[in-house]
Amino acid sequence: MWIEIARIARLASLVSALGANLASADEADPTPTFSRDVAPILRARCQECHRAGQVGPFPLVTFEQARKRAADLVSAIEDRRMPPWKPAAGFGPSLRHDPSLTPVEVSTLARWVEGGTPPGDDRDLAPARPFADGWTLGTPDLVLEPAEDFAVTGSGPDLYRCFVIPTNLPADVYVSAVEYRPGNRRVVHHLMAFVEVANAGRARDAADPGPGYSSYSGAGVEIVGDLGGWAPGNAATHLPEGVGRSLPKGADVILQVHYHPDGRPEVDRTGIGLHFARKPVRQTLQWKGVMSRNIRLPAGEADIRVKASWFVPVAVDLLAVAPHMHRLGRDMKITASYPDGRSVDLIHIPDWDPDWQGTYTFEGPVHLPKGSTVRVVGRFDNSDRPENPHRPPQLVKFGHGSTEEMCVGYLAVVKAGQDLTRPGEKDDLFSTLVDQHRRGLKQEQMDRRRR
Repeated sequence: MWIEIARIARLASLVSALGANLASADEADPTPTFSRDVAPILRARCQECHRAGQVGPFPLVTFEQARKRAADLVSAIEDRRMPPWKPAAGFGPSLRHDPSLTPVEVSTLARWVEGGTPPGDDRDLAPARPFADGWTLGTPDLVLEPAEDFAVTGSGPDLYRCFVIPTNLPADVYVSAVEYRPGNRRVVHHLMAFVEVANAGRARDAADPGPGYSSYSGAGVEIVGDLGGWAPGNAATHLPEGVGRSLPKGADVILQVHYHPDGRPEVDRTGIGLHFARKPVRQTLQWKGVMSRNIRLPAGEADIRVKASWFVPVAVDLLAVAPHMHRLGRDMKITASYPDGRSVDLIHIPDWDPDWQGTYTFEGPVHLPKGSTVRVVGRFDNSDRPENPHRPPQLVKFGHGSTEEMCVGYLAVVKAGQDLTRPGEKDDLFSTLVDQHRRGLKQEQMDRRRR
């Protein structure tokens, strides 16, 4: 009998201890609240896009906004559809600026929804994240925009309009970051900015009625550099310390805007914000497009590969890549091979989304010796599917229009070993790339004549 009593006593003690542990666990891991747990995650991971005037289709700033979207929000995050991050894991070097939530953050949001989305105590709510008048990186040193709105027709072909914007800079500067601010996201397809010093853009502007002038491919005039570009999904970031984009004294910026009419008349005034480098610049950044103009996508074919390559004419360090295709793109890989036969993977976008085209910055520069080759392989699907802009499918060729196709791997490169703080150092990477491009075009023309 005494043995049985002792056994019961030990069992009661275990049950009591278990209950205490469970209570302790509940106290240590309470149901998350919006104010204390959820708002900091949304502020850090989502509000870059999900706030008024940005690319996100709805804001996620207040409790009511988050509560209304709670179930869909958790579903998109658990499926890794949000925040958007397209590169395949494990392919190529590590990348910066990955916005993906940690497992703890995903779990916090899921438990908040499972717990009934409690608002929590407002006293736990941290101050709102500051955004400088819509600028992600803070107030720019120089804001450039056209002097007047541009009217976009409700129908018709895509428009490529170049707006000449004087900088009125009293001295040469280097730019550390460029932030593009589309004025009307309903019709702005993508943007590019070019640097010009000979007033040729102004002459074309004066000869073309209305604001700006039309140019289908690029600025249509001789340029001395560029300031990159923007497409949906492209986030503004600062260049690494010691790297900048050159902007000469008194230069004009030619802002090319690709408009896609949305069925009703619209107006737009797109601008860009420039942040100047605060420390000495040793290397200037240039963008090189590795592209193929030999694109023919037969109607109905679901798996068509397009290839492009670039022979590296001088040793460079690769800082970032920006894949680009249109609506028929499905997949893109960019790789490089070295003169000694070794190869390196750079990036793979396995599920192409034309509405989310990022620029992907490597954690550290990827050195490409002179004589290396960069290869781009894009896969396209011209079958009858919702993403196809043609009903029924038709032959699609190369072109800048949204119903045509492109296959481009844009590369952000600097000249290896360059140090512009040294007396007599040449800033010649841009001219080297331009000369190579011209020789390539000349060779293409000769090849076409032979055929």
